[in-house]
Amino acid sequence: MFKRLLVVVALLACTPGLPRGETLPHPDHASKQVEYFVAKPEGVGPWPTIILLHGHQPDPRPGAKGTEEALQRFAKRGVVAVAVSMPGYGDSSGPPDFCGPFSQHAVSAVIAKLRSEGAIAPGKLVLQGASRGAMVAGLVAAHDTTVAGLILVAGEYDLAALAADSTATGIKAGMRHNLIAETGGSAAAVRERSVLGVAKDIRATTLILHGAADDRTDPRNAQKLANEINRAGGSARVVIYPGMGHSIPLEKRREETEPFLAKLWGDQFKTSSEEKR
Repeated sequence: MFKRLLVVVALLACTPGLPRGETLPHPDHASKQVEYFVAKPEGVGPWPTIILLHGHQPDPRPGAKGTEEALQRFAKRGVVAVAVSMPGYGDSSGPPDFCGPFSQHAVSAVIAKLRSEGAIAPGKLVLQGASRGAMVAGLVAAHDTTVAGLILVAGEYDLAALAADSTATGIKAGMRHNLIAETGGSAAAVRERSVLGVAKDIRATTLILHGAADDRTDPRNAQKLANEINRAGGSARVVIYPGMGHSIPLEKRREETEPFLAKLWGDQFKTSSEEKR
């Protein structure tokens, strides 16, 4: 009976499309680890790849845990789907550094691991982040020209303005407190975490989604980021949702993200109807 159970567990672990949790050493500190969850399609790669980056979470800070269903849906559509727990979240070693180098290098390490496995199809790597995850995604893409697509949702792209806003109240005041507490608040630390400052280096095709009534991140900076990317010769489009706040419903986002991904990935990205077959 025990042997039979082991066989079943082994088969489940190898089932294509079934997400699994993994860890790897953080490239800056080998004694610390990066947790990520990955689901791969059937067959042999490389495949289009999407990496999902979460935002700030209250305790117990689950990180990428709970994303398994979303990852499996992507895998069934011919895509390698990965969700990374940011440092200080889930089982990724901390402390958090508010989108700084330690967080960025954690994501880059996962990308390097997938590339070493031959999983990522050239020119078809997409980063999708929400809130803090959007900031990390933009910063990683600015330094990694192999990132082909960016989907940024409700990020704050001008952290210098946030740090200087001593009149901030409510959740925005909490964000400002965390920014200063996690970085020390120096001008250099804030500057190296501001996506607007590296917009000229982003070559990935970029889709920026933002709620007009967001109470913690500024939709005007979403528009500024798109303008800066385009001014530097990149390609960015911003969608501002009237009346919506920091959380944009998944159904509304998919109206933009589905055609965006289909254009980047082409025939390798199965339609929703093909997924159900």
